[in-house]
Amino acid sequence: MVQIGISDINKSPSIIDKLDDVATIINKKSKDIKGFYIPVEYKSFIESAIEKIEYQRFLKRNKDLASEEDDSTLLDGLDGKY
Repeated sequence: MVQIGISDINKSPSIIDKLDDVATIINKKSKDIKGFYIPVEYKSFIESAIEKIEYQRFLKRNKDLASEEDDSTLLDGLDGKY
């Protein structure tokens, strides 16, 4: 697996166009992995994983909307009193 630094991508964005292998995107200073690059030709292999990740991100972003607190504003207009 190829490793590419974030700064390398900033300096030369066309590096992504030249990749034909799976790559790890890292912060070279901290050695933290920031993401992965997978060529689009392999999309069919990872589509279900992408959907699961997107759903988990959706839940994380919207966890406050589905809180367990009683919010009577959601019931406004449903009690028959207008």
